[in-house]
This record gives sequence, C-alpha cells and structure tokens, in this order.
Amino acid sequence: MTADRRGGRSLAGGAIWSTLAFVGARAVSFLSILVLARLLTPSEFGAVAAVVVFLALIELGSDLGMKATVVYEQESGVSERVQTAFTANLIIAVLLTGVGVLLAPLVASFFHLEDQTHLFRLGALNLLFTGLGNIQDSLLLRELEFRRRIVPELVRALVRGGLGISLALAGFGASALIFGFLAGTAAWAVVQSAITRFRPTFTLDRSILRSMAAYGGGAAMLEVVSVVSGRVDVAVIGRVLGERALGLYTIALRVPELLIESVAWNLSLVAFPAFARQRARDEQGLAPVTIRVFRYQALYAVPISVGLAILGSPLVVVLFSSAWTEAGGVASAIAVMAGCSAVAFPMGDVFKALGRQRTLVLYNLVQIPVFTVAIVAVSSGGIVPVAWARAGSAGLWAVLMCTTVFRLLSIGPAAVARAFAPAAAAGAGVAAGAGAVRIAWPELGLIPLLGGTAAGALGALLLVRLLVPEVLTEIRELAGRLGGPKATREVAR
Repeated sequence: MTADRRGGRSLAGGAIWSTLAFVGARAVSFLSILVLARLLTPSEFGAVAAVVVFLALIELGSDLGMKATVVYEQESGVSERVQTAFTANLIIAVLLTGVGVLLAPLVASFFHLEDQTHLFRLGALNLLFTGLGNIQDSLLLRELEFRRRIVPELVRALVRGGLGISLALAGFGASALIFGFLAGTAAWAVVQSAITRFRPTFTLDRSILRSMAAYGGGAAMLEVVSVVSGRVDVAVIGRVLGERALGLYTIALRVPELLIESVAWNLSLVAFPAFARQRARDEQGLAPVTIRVFRYQALYAVPISVGLAILGSPLVVVLFSSAWTEAGGVASAIAVMAGCSAVAFPMGDVFKALGRQRTLVLYNLVQIPVFTVAIVAVSSGGIVPVAWARAGSAGLWAVLMCTTVFRLLSIGPAAVARAFAPAAAAGAGVAAGAGAVRIAWPELGLIPLLGGTAAGALGALLLVRLLVPEVLTEIRELAGRLGGPKATREVAR
C-alpha cells in the first residue's frame, strides 16, 4: 500500500472514531440544551454565555502551546518532554484560575451583569480542571487513539448535561449550567488520566521547556487569535445588546454548532496529527491528502449549511419552542458562517503540520480588526445583522485560507474545481428543494420542516447523481474499505 493510501486510510479511520466521540458527546449536550431551553430564560442563557466568553479569553494560550507541541513532535511514550509539558501547563492553569477570580467583578460589569459576579468567579475553576487533563488528551491525539478518546468526551457531556438539568429543575437558574460545566470538565480530566495511565512527576526541565516553546509559542499565539476572532461577536452582543440578545444568539448557534462546526472541529483533531505524521514521513504526500480532505469536508458542510440557512426559523421553533422564535433569523446566518468555516478548517491544520502557524497568526491579526469594526458598526441593528457580518467575514476567511494552502502545496485551480464540484451540486440541490418548500409552506411547524428537509435531501441527491455521479461511487468504495475486517484492524491500531 502506498504512503498516500496509508495516510488517507489512517485519516479516514481516525475520523470515524473521532466522529463517533463527537456525535455522542454533542448529541448528549444538545439534548440537554433542548431540556434546559424550556427551563431557563434567554437572559439566563445569556449570562452563562458571557461567562464562557470570559473563560475563553483568560484561557488564551494557557498551555503555552504544549498540547499542540506534544502532537507535533511525534515522540513515543511519556518522556521527560511530556512531563515538562504537563507541569508547565498546570502552573499556568493555576495562575490563570487566580487571575480569573480577581477579574470576575470587572468582567461582570463589562457585560452589565454585576449581580452575577459569582458565576464568573465560579467559572474560573474550569481553567484548573482543563489544565489537569490537557496533556493526557494530547497523548491520545498524538497516537491517533480516537476510539479510546470517546470515553472521556462522553463522560464530560453526560455529567454536564445530567447535573445541569438536575440543578435547573431544583431552581438554581444560570448557576445550574455553570456547576454542570465544571463537574463535566473535572470528570473529563479524571477519565483522561485513567485511560492514558498518566502519572505526573511534576518535572520542569527549563532547557526542554525552551526547546518546546519554539513550536509551542506559535501554537499559543494561534490559539489566542483564533479564540479572539471567534468570540468578538458574542462579546459585542453581550456588551451592546444585553444578556437576552446574547441568550437568543447562543441558542441560534446550537444546531449549526452540532451539525457543522463540531464535525469540522472533530476533523481538525484528526487532521492535525495525521498531517504531522504525513509530513514526518513524506511531505510531498500532503497535497493529495489535503485535496481529498477538502473534497469531502465541503461535500458535507455546504449542503448542510444551505439547508440550515433556508430552514433555520422553523427548526429553531420546533426544537426550542416559540419562546425562541427571534433566534430563527440568526440561525440562518450562523449556518452560512459555519459552512464557510468548516470548508476552510483543515487548511489551518496544514499550516500547523508544516510548522507555519505564525503565518496563520498573521492572517488572523489582519482579520480581527476588520471583523470587529464590521460587527460593531451593525450591532445597533440587532443580533441578525451581527450574525450576517460574522458570516461575511467567515466567507472571506475561507477564500483566503484555501487559496494560500493550495498555492503552498502547488494544487492547481482545476484540481480545486474538481474537488469542490460535488459540494456545489449538492448545495444547489438543497437550495432548490428546501427553498421551494419554504416558499410554498412558510409556517414554522414540524410538518413544513420535515417536508423542506426531505425535498432538500432529494434535490441534492438528484443533482449530484446527474452532475457528478462518480462521487457516489467513491463514497460507497470508501465505506466498503473502512467497513471490512482489515480496515477495522487498521483503524484500531
């Protein structure tokens, strides 16, 4: 078997196990949100969303890029370098937990949530729990052990959802979500340590730390700018439009997050270590692997995002009740944003695998001020204009990322067009089918939603079969190769 075929099989196999973990964990989390949306108000959801933004910002670069570095270096076993990475990560986590507690009143005031300061203080503990499990997670990622990684992901989702719902029923309000959040992360860290059998020695070798920082510094900077660019819209909404608008925006994110963003993030978890391994073996093999990932990622993300954009309003009402009707228009814009981001997501992993994450940082630094100015400018119009500004930014970002990576790997326009053709056909089919039903049947109910979904799926299948029938054969062959005994053994390894 050629190196390209081995790399593709390893990537596809890892994607299957990682997808199972994500689907299971996200499904549990989503079901919890469906219940909580009927127990809590938009304002309570908004308060929790503000806490999550706060945690994401103070956690920026909190592991000094050690998690990414462990994956990138492709060592074997638990070496002194891994132990140093764990210790450095834990020290920073402890320090940032303290910083979070101290900054809680100021951040609560920024979001006009002074009466909820205790939520921000409590939420800061999540940084410590995350620091206790980060490096163990990187060991599973480095070894492509996605099947074993399912367990801690599911445990985290089950604990978060179960405790959150129980406390919400008991009348804890927004605090129910925060306590569930913390308990889930703590359980995740414990299970990570048990599965990897990691025993910390609290080694901190300064020379090793300096050498790991060469790559880790860039990874940490990339994490900083990625989180900032991904949270600016939420911060602006919370500050300018208030917690109720933020709660509506948060609910609107849920379905695109479950069906599109989580899959893109999941593929990234597989793609980065797989690309890094391919680079270590044969860098020339990155081009065919990248274009194949792009082809199938787009084929999934584009039709799903088109369908959600058209059916966003009835979907929100059916899933979350009429109390969240205002979130429907936002969900349509977020679906477009999520589709654009998903198509470009693997391109960032190519940069990281090649050790060029600083270039990615530079691109983000250019994007962030442009995006921030755009959403601030439209924020007075409400959450829908903010969401569409976010979608436009994501579209420009996707074009920039894909163009740069394709040039870097010498992938020509003709190859890109062939790779994107199935996604374009499927997206057009969904737009025709679901769009026709939505126009003819504008009610926000279950039957129109099911009709639009069925028509969109049928339209996609017909156009793909008519315009690019070979992709259906490819999918059947890929499923057959991965479903056989030999494939199963290789995935397990």
